[in-house]
Amino acid sequence: MKQVFSFITLMSLASTVAFSQGNLVQNGSFESVSKKIKDQGSIDLAFPWVSPTETKADLFNPKAKGEDWGVPLNLYGDADPKDGEGYAGIVMYSYKDAEPRTYLEMKLSSGMEEGKVYCVKMSVMLALLSKYACNNIGLYLSEKPMDLEALEAGAITPQIIHSQNKVFTEQFDWEDICHTYIANGGEKYLTIGNFAPSSETQEEKVKKPKGVIGTQARTGYYYIDDVSVKNMAGVDACDCEVDASGSSLQVKYSKEVSSDMELDVTEDIQMTRIYFDEGSSVIKDDAKADMQKVATLLKEHPKYKVKITGHTDPVEEVKVTGDVSLQRAQTVKDQLVKLGAYENKLLVVGVQEFDPATEDASIAGQAQNRRVVFEVISKD
Repeated sequence: MKQVFSFITLMSLASTVAFSQGNLVQNGSFESVSKKIKDQGSIDLAFPWVSPTETKADLFNPKAKGEDWGVPLNLYGDADPKDGEGYAGIVMYSYKDAEPRTYLEMKLSSGMEEGKVYCVKMSVMLALLSKYACNNIGLYLSEKPMDLEALEAGAITPQIIHSQNKVFTEQFDWEDICHTYIANGGEKYLTIGNFAPSSETQEEKVKKPKGVIGTQARTGYYYIDDVSVKNMAGVDACDCEVDASGSSLQVKYSKEVSSDMELDVTEDIQMTRIYFDEGSSVIKDDAKADMQKVATLLKEHPKYKVKITGHTDPVEEVKVTGDVSLQRAQTVKDQLVKLGAYENKLLVVGVQEFDPATEDASIAGQAQNRRVVFEVISKD
């Protein structure tokens, strides 16, 4: 009987994947479960989801055994799903770290491809019986399962996080966190949670809503639902957040953390990218840290000769006058010199749109073509 049930469960999961329109996250709405939920920390019942830490994430479903893990009523309040009929629950914060945080992790249905643009998205809601709300809610993409030593050391930086890193206090509606993401290539795992130390996490006390019965948990407890990772080639937009002008937010570029590998100087310089807004050669605020890093490395290695190459995307190239790619390269060189790099060791080149990073024609895809790259051409 168990074998028959498992087969049915796997067939249901396969059907879900088939209709997910390219979603690399299987069972992203946590509704395919292997058996009835009756205990805390039952996330393993929602294959392929697991928890990488000793304390496991919770799972909620209308077919749960008892109301504690039911939908919509459960141990932490009353919440309808964003999608499907189930959702997960994790501790993002607890007062004085009295309770361990919990995390959601799963292996993507296939590895992410280098240079491809993906829309990464999930929905969150603060539980009604949560006494605290917090920020630093994020999604982390990696080649391997989450490194627990790196987590303990505060060395993991999620690539996908709310643009303002706001404290999520909404208890009656789902809020989306999403961004476009350009893959390094080979990312196979997605982990969800709060990866920041408590000292760097902003929290707020939350009053229990009127009419809600039950004792508040001394945690920041959040429901998670509708998780997806989709190639932007098959997605019209990835714009759950917009800026003040109403435009979609900028692409978030990958930052991989590894506890057992350090880049050498040449690799560190050559893996750095400086990205630009359409038609602009102005260095953006979010690129200043990378500029400072490259300048510091060049000052520490004064014999290095570096070629700085500017690029445009095909769409903007037909709109602009002059060689914007060369202007970008020159702007980066000038800034590096201001930061202390040696001017006579820097060569600038503009190649316009003739060496694209991607052929992806979407808005997010073309954003990665508007860039400046570095090449160490001599170390003597």
